[in-house]
Amino acid sequence: MTNDPVIPAVAAIVGADDPTRNLYGIDLGIPLEDRRVLVVDESKFNQKTLARFLLWAGIHQVAFASGGQEALDMVETFAPDLVLIDITLPDMDGIEVCERLRRKKSQMDLSILVQTVVTSDILRTICFRAGANDVLSKPINPGECIARVRYHLERRAIIQELREFRERVEKDLRMAQAMQVGIAPEEEAIAALAAKHNLDIAVHFQPCNEIGGDFWTMFEIDENRIGVLIADFSGHGIPAAINTFRLHTLITREDVRALSLDPAAMLAKLSAGLLGMLPLGHFATALYGVIDTSADLLTFAAAGTTNPVIGDAEGLRLLDGSGVFLGICEGEVYENITEPFPSGSFLFIYSDALVECRSPTGAMLGEPGLLDLIIEHRDFPIGPLIPIVADVLKTSGMRVQDDLTAIWITRP
Repeated sequence: MTNDPVIPAVAAIVGADDPTRNLYGIDLGIPLEDRRVLVVDESKFNQKTLARFLLWAGIHQVAFASGGQEALDMVETFAPDLVLIDITLPDMDGIEVCERLRRKKSQMDLSILVQTVVTSDILRTICFRAGANDVLSKPINPGECIARVRYHLERRAIIQELREFRERVEKDLRMAQAMQVGIAPEEEAIAALAAKHNLDIAVHFQPCNEIGGDFWTMFEIDENRIGVLIADFSGHGIPAAINTFRLHTLITREDVRALSLDPAAMLAKLSAGLLGMLPLGHFATALYGVIDTSADLLTFAAAGTTNPVIGDAEGLRLLDGSGVFLGICEGEVYENITEPFPSGSFLFIYSDALVECRSPTGAMLGEPGLLDLIIEHRDFPIGPLIPIVADVLKTSGMRVQDDLTAIWITRP
């Protein structure tokens, strides 16, 4: 900073060895040596006085302008963090300078302090409406000037730090979101799986935040059977999303895939693995099912998930999704349930966000409401999943309070 051409100019105006620079013995707090202040005042005496106050405040990078247009030009070249402007200038008043600065998107958060002899309530209101952050009464009190300048500079520094932190977090969340989408089967893979096994498959995944705690996957077991898994971890956001990566790691292991024909054994294996991975108090609900197109059967095991819906031309009904949550304790035992699944049948599995969506009146959709939607849309030409989810989101104001996953599988 000692190479900045502004600093010698300030020192020349104030005097580098001015003994009054420590007049108040103020604890300056956050260092502001890298902050830039533009003083806009026609009077050279006032410039010198304000420069001295700013040096007492711990601010070394100060530039000066004598008129409004010069100030507007210097804001672009000097890039100040704060402008200390006199309301009376030779070419335009300080109010107009404020207004013109605020019209620039790049200067929306620039700190602007107006100094004025007249301090009526009306004038102060005009200053604030023009975009000023604060108003200083003339003659300037050095202690007040130092305190107000430092307050606004510290506030700006904190806001910039928070903005940079938010941008960094948003960037990281976007990367995590892409990773989470990447661990789910791609659309092309699902389409190929559906075509090979003569199935119609539709999936909807919607986290309530950038990333979420729902996980689903689908894979081929052999020529006649596919496996489908849906899991919903407790909580939301980053902690829940991390748990989905843990579950994905488990599923890719050979000892887990070796149990893919036995849903109950597979859930028990996943639960045991998660028990050693999950933080205390975390768990997951889940359902894993095997569709056997040669035997016309669905075999599944559940771990405290929502009740799946199965149906055919004769009607539809809820299956039992109860069971011990994954990752709760050692030695959980799950039960295999087998259901007929011939041509013309469908299976609908979903996370609890779907039935917990509420209308503007506060009414929850619930399982009865979901069954009504299925009956209403099951013959929709492109499949019922899209209109079902669309109806639920429309009713709830296009927002979900939890991660939403829904999978519809039909045997034509």
